[in-house]
Formats: sequence, structure tokens, C-alpha cells
Amino acid sequence: MKWLMVRIGLILCLLFPAFGVWGAAQQRLGWIGPIYKELAESLMRGFKDYYRRTYGEEIEITFIRPGGWPVCVDKVRLWGGKPDADVFLGAGAPAHELLKRLGLIVPYKHAHWDAIPGEWKGMLVKDPEYYWSAFAPWLVTNIYNERVIKILGLPIPKTWTDLLNPVYRGHIVHCLPYASGTMHEVVEIILQTMGEEEGWAYWRRLAVNLARFSTGSVDTLQIVARGEVPIGIAQPQMNAMAARKDGYPVAALIPDKTILVPEAAALLAGAPNERNAKIFLDWLYSLEGQLYVLKGLYFPARVDISLSAWAAEGIKEAEYAIGALGADNFWAVEVEPINYDLDLATQRWDEVNRKYEYEIYRKLDEIKTTFALIEEVSSKIEAARKAGRDVAGAESKLKEALNLFGKGEYEAARSAAVEARDLLGK
Repeated sequence: MKWLMVRIGLILCLLFPAFGVWGAAQQRLGWIGPIYKELAESLMRGFKDYYRRTYGEEIEITFIRPGGWPVCVDKVRLWGGKPDADVFLGAGAPAHELLKRLGLIVPYKHAHWDAIPGEWKGMLVKDPEYYWSAFAPWLVTNIYNERVIKILGLPIPKTWTDLLNPVYRGHIVHCLPYASGTMHEVVEIILQTMGEEEGWAYWRRLAVNLARFSTGSVDTLQIVARGEVPIGIAQPQMNAMAARKDGYPVAALIPDKTILVPEAAALLAGAPNERNAKIFLDWLYSLEGQLYVLKGLYFPARVDISLSAWAAEGIKEAEYAIGALGADNFWAVEVEPINYDLDLATQRWDEVNRKYEYEIYRKLDEIKTTFALIEEVSSKIEAARKAGRDVAGAESKLKEALNLFGKGEYEAARSAAVEARDLLGK
């Protein structure tokens, strides 16, 4: 029997020469989140080196990126407290607050908690109960291709209202709020500053000017960088910096109403590699970890970082960041964000995504044909006015059509527009 066991052992060694490696305890760590590839690769490279230096072992890192913030949140929901990852890496406050309310993340006060501000200009940067904290803050911006804008002779849109100008018809691109957390936040910005009724009317009206929908914020950036569509809506502030690094004439524009996005990290409830997850979070907020955040083309979150000092050391990404921010540290940026209601944004997270998809995205053709009819009738009314005719009745009916359009009642809006046109014929 002993001879037989030795034979079996020899056979296994011949068949599986790496068996000894496989059998050894392998250090692992898993992330899930919407961060960009460049940042994921930078953090992997930096943390693997740190882990090797500090613990004398290799660590295997798995990164799951199913999509934007909402898609990542839904993936964690599906896991139901038994996740295939350890850290939720990326996304802003509403995503983390939703996971917190669902009991899918747990508190962890990382080693550099005090180096991250609690709030900034009235907006939360980290959770006071230690569930999440920002590692890479940024502002919601729009972008444009400088070369194409100039060729087309278009003015640079500086406000959200500017974007409704017909001169931008077919020159704007963005994605669905479900595909991108940034786009979701932009919908919230409009709803919270204009009110729900006027806010949804705005999104219906802006849809008229869209060239098309992109698949996500990265796709929006690439479309604008290539010059296919000159203006992109709902972009993380660092995207223009990344595009310019690659030689594209892309500029960022902070619109008149914006918010801080505290790109954050959190420990998942039921994390299978909790020890390594905590080690990673401690490292992520250290000066070394924050340098790798910068090398991944995101802005670091610590208050004690000097980008100019890093630039003096030859770190090119620090130069790019200073150029994008116009400041030596993100927290020194001069801007006034809106009075943002985080609780409201968290409560209606799913509702906003669903409403946009079903009432705007799926009805884009109807929106465009309805508004085209309204514009046609408007032109006829203006021509009749110039001819000295009484257009009061037609104008009143057209105003009704516009109101119905803003509420999403497209069929009724078309009927009212036709009535306005008929009134001109009497």
C-alpha cells in the first residue's frame, strides 16, 4: 500500500509540475467598480509591488468592471452579501449610500482617514460612519473638441440652457444614466436645480439636439476626441486631461451647475479576502497609493498633496493635473457646486434610471418628430405674424403643444400643434 501511494504521488508530480505552487496558500484580492482601465492598471501595479515589498508574497488581483456605477451596484445586489469581490472601487456618493442602506458594504476606518476632508463646499466627501471615503474627487464637466467646434463655427456652450440652442442640433452626444454614474448625476443636477417637472422637460428638449446616444462615458469621450460629434455631456473632470495627454484637442468645461463626485472605495459585506481588502484600503489612501491614483490619471484626494512638488520630481501626470485643475490640489479649485440633496438622489436612484430609459431613450424618434412638427408650426406662425395676421389663437395652442411635449405627452402635443396650424388657415 505504501508503495502504491508513492507511485500515485510521483504520477501527480509528473502530471502537475506546478502542484506545489497551486497547493500553497495564494494571496488574493478582488475589486468591483466602474473605474477606468488606466487607473485599475496603475493601482494593480502599485499595490502588487507594495504587497511584495511589505509581506514578501505575491498577490493576485481580480478586477470586475461590468459597466458604469448603476451596473456595478446591480452586480453587488445580485451577490446578495456573498460577493465575488472584496472592495467596491469607484463611483460617487449615491452608489455607496445605496449599498450602505442595503447592508452590502461595511464600515472600515482606513489608516489615513484624517487625510481626507469630511466635506467640501457643502458636499459629503466621506461617510461619517466610516462606510466609504473618496480616494479621487472630481467635478462633473462637459467636453468639446476645440478643432471641430472652430471648423463648425459653433459658440462654446457655457451653461446647461445654452445646449438647447438649435445651433447644436446633431452636435451633442451622451449616454443613458443607467450606463454611466456621471450621466446619472447630471440628470440629478438638472432635476435638483430646475425641479422635477421642468427638469424632465429639459431632458426631453435636449434629446432633440442629440446626434446619438453613446454606450458610456468612455465612449462619449472617444466620440468627441475623434471629432465625430463635437460636444460630449456628463464627463468626469479628468477625461479631458487624459485625452489631451494622448494628443486630442479636447477641452473640459465646468458648466454653470455642477457637483463634486467623491470617487470612493468601500469594504464589501462578506468579503472573502477581508484582510487583504483592508491592507489595500490602507495603502490606497497613503501617499504612495495616492501617487498611483494620479498615475492612473485621476486626481488624488488627500489634503496634504502638492501636485507642483510631484511635478518638480518629474511626475508628468502631476503637470497634466495642474493644467486640468488650475490648482496645486483638488481642494483648492475655485467653483461653487449646487446645493445637492444626497438623500433624495439615493432614494430615487432606480426611478431616475428607469424614467429616462422608458420616457426618453426609447421614445427618441417620437420626441424628434414631435418637436420638428412644433418647430414647423412655429415658423408658420412667425410668417403669419410678419404678414400682419392675428396669430393669438395659434400661439396659445402652440404653447399648449410645448407644455404637453415637456410632460412627455407626445401624441397630445402633436395634436395641439396641428390645431395651431389649422387655426392659421382660418
